[in-house]
Amino acid sequence: MIGYFTLAEAMKASFPPDCCRLAAVREYADHAVALFDTRPGGEPYLYEVHYGRMEGRWSEGSSSNARGWSRFLEAGAGLGVATEWGEAPPGADAVRGELAGQVLEEAVEGGVYLLAWWGVPSGFARVTAFRIGGEWIPVHFNGFSSGWLPWGIG
Repeated sequence: MIGYFTLAEAMKASFPPDCCRLAAVREYADHAVALFDTRPGGEPYLYEVHYGRMEGRWSEGSSSNARGWSRFLEAGAGLGVATEWGEAPPGADAVRGELAGQVLEEAVEGGVYLLAWWGVPSGFARVTAFRIGGEWIPVHFNGFSSGWLPWGIG
């Protein structure tokens, strides 16, 4: 079986640490999604990579510069992981998102957020609020790929 014994080894093989920054990673059972900043010296350019573990070895699955849904590696499962990610507003330390009534909250890491809903059919995930200064600020999607706006702005 080709692959890596650890998820960390698989992630290092995707992008060498000296040319990019691992912004966030979420792991669930034999699945993981990592978010890399492939332009750490300038304006962030985020890229997600999915991983799966089979027969004790981690390997890279699909990857994209867009958030969304990805099928699990098992053939015919019909389930996967939905992701929502991007740059957080200044001062945000947490993010809240929703997919089909399932609400998640995660920490903002290095100015970037990553939400992952595991074992779900394809669906539309969205950010609903950021926590800034201890207060949850509701947001709405502005129609652009990484656009959010606080209520009452824009």
